[in-house]
Amino acid sequence: MHKYAQVIIHFATTTEIDRVFTYKIEENLKDKVQLGHRVKVPFGRYNALQIGYVTEVMKEIEPVGYPLKAIAEVVECEPMLAPMQLDIAKFIVSYYGTSFAAAIDAVLPPGLSQKPFEMKTDLEEYIVLTEDDYKVHAYMDQNSHKKTFLRQKYLLEYLLIHRKVLQKELENMPQVSRSSLKTLLQNELIIKIQEEKKRVQDVICYDAFKTLSEEQVRAKNSIIDTLNNKKYRTVLLQGITGSGKTEVFLYAIKEVIETGGTALVLVPEIALTKQTLERFQERFGSQVALTHSRMTPKERQRLYIKAKKGEISVVIGPRSAVFIPFENLRLIVIDEEHESTYKSESMPKYHAIDIAQMRMKREKGVVLLASATPSLETYYKCQNGAYDKVTLDQRIGSAILPEVITVDMRLELRQGNNGVISQKLYEAIQDTLNLGQQVMLLINRRGHSSFINCRSCGYVIKCDHCDVSMTYHLASRTLECHYCGKKLPVPHICPACKSKHIRFLGNGTEKVEEYLTEHFESYGIGRMDLDTTTGKTGHSKILDDFGQRRINLLIGTQMIAKGHDFKDVTLVGIISADLSLYMQDFRSNERTFQLITQAMGRAGRGDTKGKVIIQTYNPEHIVLERIKSSAGELFYQEELKNRELMGYPPFANVFTVLITGENEQQVIEAAHTLTQYYRHYSQKGKGVFRVVGPSVAVISKVADEYRWRIIILSEDREKLLIYGKYCLQKFNTTKTHESIKIQWDINPLSMM
Repeated sequence: MHKYAQVIIHFATTTEIDRVFTYKIEENLKDKVQLGHRVKVPFGRYNALQIGYVTEVMKEIEPVGYPLKAIAEVVECEPMLAPMQLDIAKFIVSYYGTSFAAAIDAVLPPGLSQKPFEMKTDLEEYIVLTEDDYKVHAYMDQNSHKKTFLRQKYLLEYLLIHRKVLQKELENMPQVSRSSLKTLLQNELIIKIQEEKKRVQDVICYDAFKTLSEEQVRAKNSIIDTLNNKKYRTVLLQGITGSGKTEVFLYAIKEVIETGGTALVLVPEIALTKQTLERFQERFGSQVALTHSRMTPKERQRLYIKAKKGEISVVIGPRSAVFIPFENLRLIVIDEEHESTYKSESMPKYHAIDIAQMRMKREKGVVLLASATPSLETYYKCQNGAYDKVTLDQRIGSAILPEVITVDMRLELRQGNNGVISQKLYEAIQDTLNLGQQVMLLINRRGHSSFINCRSCGYVIKCDHCDVSMTYHLASRTLECHYCGKKLPVPHICPACKSKHIRFLGNGTEKVEEYLTEHFESYGIGRMDLDTTTGKTGHSKILDDFGQRRINLLIGTQMIAKGHDFKDVTLVGIISADLSLYMQDFRSNERTFQLITQAMGRAGRGDTKGKVIIQTYNPEHIVLERIKSSAGELFYQEELKNRELMGYPPFANVFTVLITGENEQQVIEAAHTLTQYYRHYSQKGKGVFRVVGPSVAVISKVADEYRWRIIILSEDREKLLIYGKYCLQKFNTTKTHESIKIQWDINPLSMM
């Protein structure tokens, strides 16, 4: 019999209370308190009741020398956290240095209150005929002469045969009316009862699976062999765009379900489309469920319950889906594994791949990473044998890789074309549309013009609160800051010199749309960016219109480059290939290569060969050269050499510290003081850490807060995390900069 419990308080994210507290279990709760339970406990000086989570139960403890408080009540009958979920929370705490409360909050579904979280079963209402048949026949004899009795008579005769029928089934019968049901209920000839909804899972639809090519069969067999070994492995499925990676892992999921297992499929949030879900439901029916951030907390809680009760076998979702409480989890697929959205930007700053690997090590299952352009870290781990690798080098069917053409926009300027679309791309769009085919155009910047400039004095209109230029949005006729959201009316004269010579420079999705509307409006034009995809069905509506050919020209940001499969798209245009090449981030080459390669993959997925036109001011850049010549392997090898030379991932781990505050001088002073701590303790640690900085952040001010950054690198991740946090704790004890805020991360995917 357990007498004590260790409890973590639900809001314990600060250093002072980020620990477990020991509570007594009184006699009346000894049979009720279990590991993973949510409980109410007295906490703090005034013993206010707070929600906590039981992380351990014990029969005996060491004497503490003070009276222990007792658990007041158990919130739910069943434990909220399964042992597996507690293991995940503990892993997040140790691997990312976050608080236990924040880790538990990430694992559980959103929107939990202090009220009990009831794992309600879905109920159905039935209409049941009374067991007194004599009463039924007597009632029919008494009322048979009435014209209004026909519907009641039909209903009673039907129930004399079937006895118990679903209410909604009866209500759908044309011979039955609600008033007849009401009358029979009042006369106590029928009663309503509720029963748990009978769940009959759809069987696998084998006919929906496509015939695989020889190359796909080899890949599928390799993955299934790994699954059947029942040992943990991470496998990279690297296939060129259009090579049929999805069909291969659909076969792997089929194998998992057939042997009684469950599977998770993680996709980038922007790829959670109706098209994605339909491909899975076509094969697995009601065994598949979808989760995403635009679902309400209640909807996500219901999915959590269904998974816990074993009512579904496959869940598709973004990074948070990695926490779904499946039993017998055998496979986690991470599609487009290179995407930065798998890394959380808020506490706890976990990476979904790390969590997936931790779960599969525990379950002796497989993590399947799928991508045409894997991350450098994944590529490197395949090289050194940490991961297995399966490749697909051919497009499926008769599809072949598209022709790639680069257009030097410097020559376009010399020829008098300073527009957003080159002559070459314009002619290609015209030819493609005339042939009845479709076009996708990528420009990874929303809005119309990225800045407004005065030709007289050179003044650029910047946000008052951020160190960025204001973007002009044509739809709202306003200037907008994409960092703090501030909006301004468009000025008619320069705020600095009062000149009227104001010009709109830089390109965005709206400017491309404006140009296309002027020249190709009759073909149907769609725009897909953050401004047009609000709401639950924002993405689906645009993609459905494109799939149904209501629009034939689709302009968009990076969200159009991910995983979409439209057989009539034969032309892809990359409007500004240079946008991400020169960002102050060691991953800029990798990101550019991935984005352009992914976008190119949308072209020529049907029977007609595609064409890709890349507009650039730097056609000789090594990244664009490798893309044009389809030399992906060479790009990876060269980029790995550069990373090794610089001492960046995957050859080292990165700990970043961001110092922010409204007083610039205080931020600078704090950054330099903190750097001194890091340098001092690095020397004491015999120099295993390389400290870079402090330096002003790439964006030096956001929302009235100045930003400075420190970067620390080390090959030893565990020591780096301990060292990074230890120096912060030492710095925080000085209390000299109370207005300063400090954020940190280990191995972030963005250095902005």
